[in-house]
Amino acid sequence: MLLEVASCTDVGLVRKTNEDYLRVLPEQGIVALADGMGGHLAGEVASEVAVEVAVEELHHAQRFLEMDAVQALMSLGQAVERANASVYMLAHKNPELRGMGTTLVLALFHGGRVFYAHVGDSRLYLFRNGRLMQLTRDHSLIQEVVDHGIYPNRGEAREAGVGENVLTRSLGFDLNLNVDVNEVPVRPGDLFLFCSDGLSTPLSGKQIESLLGARQLSLESKVKALVRSAKDAGSNDNISVILARPL
Repeated sequence: MLLEVASCTDVGLVRKTNEDYLRVLPEQGIVALADGMGGHLAGEVASEVAVEVAVEELHHAQRFLEMDAVQALMSLGQAVERANASVYMLAHKNPELRGMGTTLVLALFHGGRVFYAHVGDSRLYLFRNGRLMQLTRDHSLIQEVVDHGIYPNRGEAREAGVGENVLTRSLGFDLNLNVDVNEVPVRPGDLFLFCSDGLSTPLSGKQIESLLGARQLSLESKVKALVRSAKDAGSNDNISVILARPL
């Protein structure tokens, strides 16, 4: 499934370096985005290694395997596990990289469906018929306390002091990793948004929905508008956005 794609990664207003990393192979229908973390330069290393390894692994599987739905989901999970092992081993071989980790959202558009895997709080959204739907669920402490009913919503959890950026799952910290995988059918006019939390934290779903629904804007203009709006809202993190429209 071919893709029309527009993307941008921006260092943002506060950070000195950009620890986000993204890659798209439009002709192969592969999209990946990661948000790294760690000490000096380690976050940059973690995100780049995770994306490059996962994309290469998935592309290799795509070339040599019959990609039915089960195989696609298995290949995605294995690609993320391989990426996790690569980040983990690199960190343990290099003392200066100890403690590095990264989120990852990885997708394969194939056979009229999008198959996706994710770890962490980088997100995948579907914009369909003017409505925005979050397909991934954050692996974060704030999401956990809401899911378990400790607080009724993220707003009240934030007011109580629960941090937005405390992850419960990420690549690079343990060789054993639970990877969430799923799939949805693609319909005409669907638009898929991949982003780091530098976008999703400062902007509400309604704000993102409004920008994606602006008919007069090209895909590239929508990406720029999303990044600009996140900055205007005071985002204190790197901001990365990929918009993918199946053709």
